[in-house]
Amino acid sequence: MNKKPISIMWESTIACGLACKHCKASAKKTPDPDELSTEEAMDLVDQMVEFGKPYPILRITGGNALMRDDIFEIIKCAKGEGLNVTIAPSTTPLLNRENITKLKEAGTDVVAISIDGADAESHDNFRGVKGTFDTMVKATQIMNDVKLPFRLLTTVTKFNVRNLPEIFLLSKRLGAIGWYLYMLIPTGRGKIEHGISPAEFEDVFNFIYDLMKYRVMTINAIAGSEPFRRVAIMRRLVEEGKLNEEVLRLGELYRFLKNKLDNLLSSGSFEKIEVSAKKKHNNFGKGIFVSRNGSVYPSSFMPIEIGNVLNDRLAHIYASAEILRDLNNTKKLKGRCGICEFNDVCRGSRSRAYAVTGDYLAEDPYCAYQPGTVGKREGNEAILQELRVTNFSRQAPSL
Repeated sequence: MNKKPISIMWESTIACGLACKHCKASAKKTPDPDELSTEEAMDLVDQMVEFGKPYPILRITGGNALMRDDIFEIIKCAKGEGLNVTIAPSTTPLLNRENITKLKEAGTDVVAISIDGADAESHDNFRGVKGTFDTMVKATQIMNDVKLPFRLLTTVTKFNVRNLPEIFLLSKRLGAIGWYLYMLIPTGRGKIEHGISPAEFEDVFNFIYDLMKYRVMTINAIAGSEPFRRVAIMRRLVEEGKLNEEVLRLGELYRFLKNKLDNLLSSGSFEKIEVSAKKKHNNFGKGIFVSRNGSVYPSSFMPIEIGNVLNDRLAHIYASAEILRDLNNTKKLKGRCGICEFNDVCRGSRSRAYAVTGDYLAEDPYCAYQPGTVGKREGNEAILQELRVTNFSRQAPSL
């Protein structure tokens, strides 16, 4: 295990004005009384500094962080200590020009906002509040105006999976520096029945691999996407003639998504984009999650408490948590993940295994791969380094 996390995700508040179908925090309208105070939040910044340089990235989430009156003060504090800061506010009327300008002036490196549909009807239905799509679009225009970099986030569900080509192209048109895709993990308000099947996950991963060839913005499969690394390796081996394409088991959804994107690009409805094999070089690693009351968890999708920053220092919590070592130990994995020849680079989604089975070491229940199909090969990590494929947080915020 690394001596320090690459990032600290801080759930700044539970308060939010939206009612998203997938919300892992089950956010509500008002903050909880035990949320970290301004002083306690600044102490969290100090605890991050104790890891030493290069410092972990501070990733501020919620709820809606803009519902904290002190959020700009906290960002200034973190920037003053030399931290990189990203924030993921909700697309409510609070994400207006005044507050976006304040985020810029406070030193925010990147803003991350959600896009879960290609039009107002689909996006607003998912987010639970009418007008959210228009607010999101206006916010991107303002961030472009003030030159505040932003990335767009999409949670892949049965509600939007067939519209991923349109969401990709819209993200490009809005000027995002990156488009990050989450695979739904059934926690909070996210339900198993909202997700897609294992075979459809496989098709989505193959489609994402195709999209990464377009040099228009950073594209990354993150939470719940550990098997994407295996797919990327297999695709590269097929391209090099070392595997037969049949091992990919490309299905109907992949063909649908690929054909739709090709048709959209050829129709002239979207500006031409060039294909390139070039990738921007970044460093990668794991992060941990600090909840609104200071409790620390392995991730935002795995509610197993390993400590609290009000009672212990974050560096000690991280170093002493046995579960963090377990999550990186392939010898402890069970079922198909335990015998898979790709478990050294994948390990499956531990959060999804825990959410579905209650055992964070169980096999990933939504991975379609049968171990032994490809066989053990050398050079998998080198392929991932070359392609810059990962679902871990990025060390460099200036993507």
